[in-house]
Amino acid sequence: MFRRYQSVLALGLFAALGIPFLASARSAAAGPLEEMISPVSIPTINEDPRIDTELRPMYMYTSIANSFVTGGGNYSVAAVQLRAAITDRIGFIATKDGYVWLNPDAVVKSGDGFANLAFGFKGALVRDEENAFIATIGFRYEVPSGTQAVLQGKGDGLLNPFGSVAKGFGDLHTQLYAGPRIAISGRDSSFFDLGFHLDYRFFDRFYPLVELNWIRVLEGGSRIAIDQEGYDLVDLGASESGGTSVSTIALGFRYRIIDDLDFGVTGEFPWTSREDIFGWRVTTDFIWRPFGWKSLL
Repeated sequence: MFRRYQSVLALGLFAALGIPFLASARSAAAGPLEEMISPVSIPTINEDPRIDTELRPMYMYTSIANSFVTGGGNYSVAAVQLRAAITDRIGFIATKDGYVWLNPDAVVKSGDGFANLAFGFKGALVRDEENAFIATIGFRYEVPSGTQAVLQGKGDGLLNPFGSVAKGFGDLHTQLYAGPRIAISGRDSSFFDLGFHLDYRFFDRFYPLVELNWIRVLEGGSRIAIDQEGYDLVDLGASESGGTSVSTIALGFRYRIIDDLDFGVTGEFPWTSREDIFGWRVTTDFIWRPFGWKSLL
């Protein structure tokens, strides 16, 4: 029973840690790009175009759709992302890791274990502080290093070239991510991911946000003969899933607790009839920038 309430416990913990800071002082003067926030949902995919050094502990709880082959259930992930600004335009990113608890209602056994690792680099092509605009490209490799009992560690991994742009209009901020995840092995499925983020800053530190995410299966794998896929975390290699897509909407907020520490939370659900594995999700995180926005070199 404890596993079924992990999301409630984690959300309560994050809220308890964040609430005492709600009366914190006005943030110090920052440039327009620094005043923006990072997206919250699909955190292993959607990448902030800004270059920084940060630690990002997170917790995701996903309710598996009743229409999925398992007939429902849930899975949750606890992880810590790492980013390092090598220069003000080049950064190292490690965006997928952590521990997974999988609890399907049928077909697949419950289990727990490690997620795959994904890491790479990103570089800012255009960085216009005055006009609050940045455009970045990057490349990641997802290693099949995880535990097979939690639907990880199969195939030969995924290659992920991507682009990400952000633009600010005063207190209104937008961000767009796009890129494929290309399976090296024909056993895995290949995807194209699109993420759009919109937020507005109130009271200097509070950012209500909405995010629209779209994940399309470019080509199904050859591992299992079903027409449903695993959305962002899981690559089932479903042979009948090619050409299908799932679209979700995430609503939530970020709060800038202090200048170098953000808290975020979203509730996410499909807004089209197709769900695949995705019933609904709660995502929570902190982002800590121990060196502010300075590069390591």
